[in-house]
Amino acid sequence: MGNLKLPFEKVPKAVTKPPTPVDGRAPSWFRRLVDRAGYQSLVTVDQLLFSAIAFVVQAAAIPVSTDAEYGIFTLVVMVQTGQWYIGRAIASEPMLVSRTAAATDPKALRPPAATALTLGLVIGVCSLLVALFLDGTARDLLLIQAVASPFLGVLDHARYVGYGKQRPLVSLVLDGGWLLAFAATAATFALADHLSPTRTYAMWAITGILATLVAVALTGGPFSLGSVVGWIKEQRKLIPGFLIDALYLAAGIYATFGMAIWATGLDGYGLLRKAMTPITAMTVLFVGIGNALLAHLAGRSAKDVVRAPAIVSLLAAGVCVAGMLVVVVLPADLMSGLLKADWSTLEPVVLVLLVYALLLASGQTAMVAAKASGQAWVGPRVRTIQLVCELALIALLGTQFGVIGAATGMALAWAIGAAIAWIGLTRHARADNAASATTD
Repeated sequence: MGNLKLPFEKVPKAVTKPPTPVDGRAPSWFRRLVDRAGYQSLVTVDQLLFSAIAFVVQAAAIPVSTDAEYGIFTLVVMVQTGQWYIGRAIASEPMLVSRTAAATDPKALRPPAATALTLGLVIGVCSLLVALFLDGTARDLLLIQAVASPFLGVLDHARYVGYGKQRPLVSLVLDGGWLLAFAATAATFALADHLSPTRTYAMWAITGILATLVAVALTGGPFSLGSVVGWIKEQRKLIPGFLIDALYLAAGIYATFGMAIWATGLDGYGLLRKAMTPITAMTVLFVGIGNALLAHLAGRSAKDVVRAPAIVSLLAAGVCVAGMLVVVVLPADLMSGLLKADWSTLEPVVLVLLVYALLLASGQTAMVAAKASGQAWVGPRVRTIQLVCELALIALLGTQFGVIGAATGMALAWAIGAAIAWIGLTRHARADNAASATTD
């Protein structure tokens, strides 16, 4: 392979330094600090916007859904969430780690974009086929998903193109436009008393499709479908580990909530998902921040690879503690009216789920940091153990204690998963440091 360096190999320090300004003068330490902080801040804001989109669509459906309807609604929403996880594993994450997004030739961006589109087409067809065997709200929601999947897959990938090209403002424009358009449309229908679960999801999908059209104009077309096989072969060192991790994440979501439905019933599951509405937005934010670290950490020292997820974990802890303080002071009557459920029952569930969100964020960012250093198989190992523990604990505690038991099982499982992830990450860091010391 000559002088070609794989993404997980040690990269000389000169490669990871910030680029020299256009005028040819080397940047000062202050300029480097400002540039790095500015870039990471914009990425974080974009992830916050993206999590807000996930929060708003689920929050908008709560007042117009029964517990069972809301459970069905969230099951369909998870189809798109799972698609995003898998699309990032086979297209967006390898693009960031391999530095493909930074290539000067725009043709280099076509294969990963086409891969994201192809996955969206496959998910869309599968959604259509499942919808044919269902009726009512579930069928209508899946038909909407069938149309939206290809577009929303391209939109999410375009966000990561913005990260990789050091242009997070592009991602901000896309997500901010989608959020504003959906919020305005949903508010208009709500004021006219014409909102329903199906209409809510349709408006979310339509506004996302419009944002996708803008994304294609800004980041390039994804229509080079013939390059998908070549992209997968080119990234064969990265994609398998990333993909297995994503499949565990996507399938684990359905396995977890399927077990919750079995343990607590569809109505109980609907209550659990109502309690998880703000938690879902937080976990999307934390996972997104972790994924955005891929481009930042690729090729960096073992010390940086450990320090970055530690900082994200501290951020998650601060957000979760603040969330707990807010939860305990919220008016019970107001929350019961908004959620169409007894707040005295849901409040302890929300508090437990905030702990779950913190543990998930810490474990997830540790696994992402391992990916950035080429240890793509840390994630699958962690998720295997975590998923087995989660299913067993939900079955045990959910059948005994209902919704609060299911939530506690989820939190305990991620306590185990986060511990294993951090052990794997720090072990690799120690080995890398020892190898560097021996070389020196």
